[in-house]
Amino acid sequence: MIEKIRRFQDSWFVKGILVLTALSFVSLFGITGYIDTAGKNEPVIEVGDISVLKDDITSKFNSELSFAKNIFGEGFDATDAIKSAMMQGIVQKELSSAIINNLAKDNNVHISDDLIRHIIFSQAEFMGADGKFDRNKFRRLLGVSGWSEARYIDSLKQDIIKQHLVQTPISNINIPKVLEEKIAQIKNNKRIYKYIVINPNNQKIDRKISNDELEQYYQDFAAQFIEPEKRDASFVLLSLNDVIASSKISNEEVEEFYNNNIKDFVIPEQRDVLQMVFDSEAKADTASSELKAGKDFYAVAKKVANQSIKETNLGFVSKDMLIADMSEEVFAIKKGEYTRPTKSDLGWHIMKVVNIKPLKETKLASVKVKIANEIKKMNAYDKAQDIANEIDDKIGAGEAFDKVAKEYNLQIHNVKSLNDRGLAKNAPAKFKALVSSPDFIEAVYSYNKGEVAQIFETQNGFVLVKIDNVVDAHSKPIESVRAQIEKIWVENEKSAISQEVVNDVMHDLEEGDSINEVASRFKQVVKTTAPINREGSFAGLNELQVQELFNESIKTPKLQNVGDSHVISFATKSIQDKNKMSREDIDLVKNQIKSDVTEALANTLIDAYGSEYDVYVDSKYLPTQDKI
Repeated sequence: MIEKIRRFQDSWFVKGILVLTALSFVSLFGITGYIDTAGKNEPVIEVGDISVLKDDITSKFNSELSFAKNIFGEGFDATDAIKSAMMQGIVQKELSSAIINNLAKDNNVHISDDLIRHIIFSQAEFMGADGKFDRNKFRRLLGVSGWSEARYIDSLKQDIIKQHLVQTPISNINIPKVLEEKIAQIKNNKRIYKYIVINPNNQKIDRKISNDELEQYYQDFAAQFIEPEKRDASFVLLSLNDVIASSKISNEEVEEFYNNNIKDFVIPEQRDVLQMVFDSEAKADTASSELKAGKDFYAVAKKVANQSIKETNLGFVSKDMLIADMSEEVFAIKKGEYTRPTKSDLGWHIMKVVNIKPLKETKLASVKVKIANEIKKMNAYDKAQDIANEIDDKIGAGEAFDKVAKEYNLQIHNVKSLNDRGLAKNAPAKFKALVSSPDFIEAVYSYNKGEVAQIFETQNGFVLVKIDNVVDAHSKPIESVRAQIEKIWVENEKSAISQEVVNDVMHDLEEGDSINEVASRFKQVVKTTAPINREGSFAGLNELQVQELFNESIKTPKLQNVGDSHVISFATKSIQDKNKMSREDIDLVKNQIKSDVTEALANTLIDAYGSEYDVYVDSKYLPTQDKI
């Protein structure tokens, strides 16, 4: 298989076709849409004996959506089109991974844990200030991205396997020099276009919606006029602060903590020390003699030990910071005195004590309150968990929600008309994030009216929820949505009128009428572009649409859509720029083409691998738009 692909990529004929036609690859296994199926965790993808389940796909989608919101903020609007594109991308990626995993298994390709560990430990973004792997930083960065450690490791293994089985076989693609002239010719070609923009919003409607149409639209778009299910709930929050405030710590506990952590409350004696180090006893004796003669310590250090002031000054040190050979002697002399020459494994030393900070001990009485608060914080989580378990047991035994809240002195908060997207008509402002969280919504929507959900943990503490009322989903009265229906009708009418104009304009242009005549006939405005190349644009057309225009013959009308608008255009003139492209520009185009060809071949290779297995993609098990 790999040899087959290598022979394919070495064919200059094939490369030429790929270059000149700007081939864009579409996977054989793509999906275009999906419908809902009841909540079974069915396989969406099956390749050989590897299956990817619906829940796996949904989990990855939710993770990517959450990551997008973290980047763009809560104002990020995930439209149906964005959701569909994200879902299709995930399915494509999972399908490719399943194919590659099968191939790896069949060919005994295995990525060792040692290799993965080495890669992770060597990544700069996971290193701490000391230049070593920092697990907390690793977990924190994964958390921000919405990834678990297991998912990251699995993804890393996938990348390595893909590199080995897909990227390596196609890594030697080159664009031949003979094509450079053709590249320059294509790049330097420019065209002038005339075009008409037909915008539905500019169309005029000379009538109003009829009652029959109103009724018909109400039926046809019934799904848009559904008032979703809403629920009222009560909840209490057992926060760690509540537990800390209610905790009592005995004097014995405080004293025990103080004694067990005495080092934290005692600052040992410290001395400001100067030091000279010599490589021989003779030099040390010379320095000692000069010091006895009254010479300055820094001056002697510079002259005999060849040390700078910075190298000589150790600063304040405690006894345990000095090497054993020197610590006793340095801490035995008085301020202003210096030691006799003393030998260690590092050489001969002379040290002087410049200043002394005596031992400082913090008495228990002055830190008693601080220690008590520290103990409360240390014990808060375990105590809160014990209380949460007690509450859960009491609710399970049938005790009333209100009674339990009162027993534990917990304030009851109310939420009115909460929908399954976390939006409520009325909820405590300070608990907005909690009420809209997936855990809270799941608790509210997993139980019936009058029931109390199982207590659950959040970053704020432990939450207990009672469902007070349920209002089932129902159709809104037609009169209450009349304005909404009229808006839909107006948009559709304008779109229909716009489409009629588009059809008529395209028909007349294809019959040979001039664009100026046609525009005048249908009261449209003709615009003319400046000369543009394939990288240019007009009327909001994207790069791919401009490329499509350049593939059309001169004076051939082309219809394209930009948002809701229709752009009808055709080239009136082709101009060949005589200026030669620079070496840098040619290389840039070549690299882009190489990248496109490499991506196309990678996808082709994966499809070729996939043809060796039974591949099954069942899009009906994907979640619907309104559930993702």
